[in-house]
Amino acid sequence: MAKPAVVEEAQIHAIPLKDIQACVLAAIETKDDTGVGDAVDVMLSQAAYHNASDVHLEPWSDYLSLRYRLDGILQDVALAPRAYQAKIIARIKVLSELVVYRKDVPQDGRIDAEKTSCGRPMRVSTVPTIKGESTVIRLLGDLQELLTLDALGFQPLVVEALRENITRSQGTLLLTGPSSSGKTTTIYGLLREMMAMQKNTTNIVTIEDPVEYSMDKISQIQVNPHVDFTFANALRSILRQDPEVIMVGEIRDLETAKMAVQAGLTGHYVISTIHSGTAAGVFTRLLDMGIEPFLVASSVTGVLAQRLVRLNCPDCTEPYAPDRFILERFGRPDEAQRYFRGRGCERCQNIGYRSRAAIGELLVVNQELSELVLQRPTTARLQTAAVAHGMETIEEDGFKKARKGITTVEELLRVLPTPLG
Repeated sequence: MAKPAVVEEAQIHAIPLKDIQACVLAAIETKDDTGVGDAVDVMLSQAAYHNASDVHLEPWSDYLSLRYRLDGILQDVALAPRAYQAKIIARIKVLSELVVYRKDVPQDGRIDAEKTSCGRPMRVSTVPTIKGESTVIRLLGDLQELLTLDALGFQPLVVEALRENITRSQGTLLLTGPSSSGKTTTIYGLLREMMAMQKNTTNIVTIEDPVEYSMDKISQIQVNPHVDFTFANALRSILRQDPEVIMVGEIRDLETAKMAVQAGLTGHYVISTIHSGTAAGVFTRLLDMGIEPFLVASSVTGVLAQRLVRLNCPDCTEPYAPDRFILERFGRPDEAQRYFRGRGCERCQNIGYRSRAAIGELLVVNQELSELVLQRPTTARLQTAAVAHGMETIEEDGFKKARKGITTVEELLRVLPTPLG
């Protein structure tokens, strides 16, 4: 039996979010043995077409819910009858080479690019719940989608300072921000710039979990905790590989932190990420982890804190007056300023936002700040000193974009729940 025309169309062209449910149902309700497979392909291919970062398949009482994370926000897409839940999850497990009959333990797998019509590699995670297995699929990146530093959204002065920082022969550059704040994209932008500046003569080694973008002329290593191949163990090994540049995907423990900081002192340039609320807070975090102040002060050359904000849809942006409560939260109740937001249109799926860009603050460590770190300062004291030396806060960067109509103050409140200052 031929495949439903609507499914074939969906596999080739992007369709509106509101029509995806009809395509999924048309596929799974056909008597063709390939129906469930077609439905899964529609789910995954449409996620790629709509630039979703994740696909969520969640078992509810009567349905299997399909949701896409679009520009950082989960959007309801479709509800599949509960009767097809097991077959849909089983199909995804087959694609990702997981054990189909094991429904009582979490499993992690990968769908290779050639197994889907959209040609995107994907990382799969399944977790058992009381209503069945919950599945989250992360769409991994296409190298062609990687942005340059100029296109990420940072202020020109921040981009210029980052470019100056990566020309150093040694030191540690740290990025901080919550999950899905664009840190990996920024790091790959930095690596591409370094390769261009060094004419590919630099030995660059990365340690990642997972490797999201495959790049030529860079040695990329994926950690495997199941065989005790952790960030710390991988870092210890590659220090014997004569690298000039080391990228560590994440500093998660004291051992990794200490080795990364020490590597930045011994002739290597290290780029890594660490979780903290602000750029200044990274220093407090490292000191609290047990890193000696003199190591932090001598090795860390800069810290970039970043978030991703949704951008107003350019086709339906209009002036509006934000809620006074929001402006008060940011300490700006009397600010006389015109703001803008997207009202929602067909081009943005009536959401009002399309795409995202970075906002950030870059703390560049100079002699004065280095000496201050030796005194184990509080985050607030270091933040004040950094601003006094010219650092523009992430909040001010966000408000600059809001005043220009690039984003909204509501979006700033979402990504900066606790106003900084």
